[in-house]
Amino acid sequence: MAPVLPRGVSELPQPGFAYPAAGASPALLFCGLVSIGFVNGISERAGTEIERYGVAPALFSTLGVSAVIWAAAIIGLVLLWRSGPRMITAGDAAAGLFAAACFLVPAPFMSWLGIFVIGAHLRLSRRSDALARRAGTVFLALTVPVLWARILFASASNAILGLDARMIAWMVGTRSHGNTIDLADGSGIIFLEPACSSLTNLSLVILCGVLFVKGQGYRWTPGAIAAIAAAGAVTVLINVFRIALIGVMPQHYAEIHGMLGATLTAWATIAAMLAIFTYGIGIGDPARP
Repeated sequence: MAPVLPRGVSELPQPGFAYPAAGASPALLFCGLVSIGFVNGISERAGTEIERYGVAPALFSTLGVSAVIWAAAIIGLVLLWRSGPRMITAGDAAAGLFAAACFLVPAPFMSWLGIFVIGAHLRLSRRSDALARRAGTVFLALTVPVLWARILFASASNAILGLDARMIAWMVGTRSHGNTIDLADGSGIIFLEPACSSLTNLSLVILCGVLFVKGQGYRWTPGAIAAIAAAGAVTVLINVFRIALIGVMPQHYAEIHGMLGATLTAWATIAAMLAIFTYGIGIGDPARP
């Protein structure tokens, strides 16, 4: 005997039926995976900071990971969690399995590749709604400073450090030789290491710009691109000025180059970016999906 259903209720789901978000959903799946991947990705850097400086100083320096990167992870997860519920598809499962495989590799940097794949899938999938696509864009941008900038630097480190060295030498008033700069008093040289490159700050500028545009739901406009260019120039200037101070006052190397100087420089860079983007990307049109 067939079951008796209330009038107007069909036994089978109607086309377009959406299952509740409380069950298995892409938002829940990918939020969990991105959270795991992010923790795994920063684990090596965070462990080094805690071992070197202790827990409290490491927390003050945001575990050696830029506050912009932390903000990107949080904003991306919030956008994804707010996206509309739908069923998990074969494409969702494939992207999730690939990301999980990356997280299992005993190399933390592979976690960023997994997050990149999730971001690309969310951005390109026809089933993603506007919020999910915005989250995907944020996750893609998140991998710029932690993965792609490092790969670019590994392939062109001499040219990048040489350019930094020339700008620093010009500010100090001396000469550069490759990635070394003569001190102002002639007592020695500054040797630029990869961590001193301005490329890291430029990649953070791109990420911060994406957060302002996609986090607030704006379109990409000439004003937004100009703000990113201005913020990039300012962050390079801050980095070059800090190292130039060492060239002029080498006796204060420990304070300028140590944790205190690095932390103050990082927060000054973030403050400059926020100021530029607040005024430069303060007015925009509704987001384009």
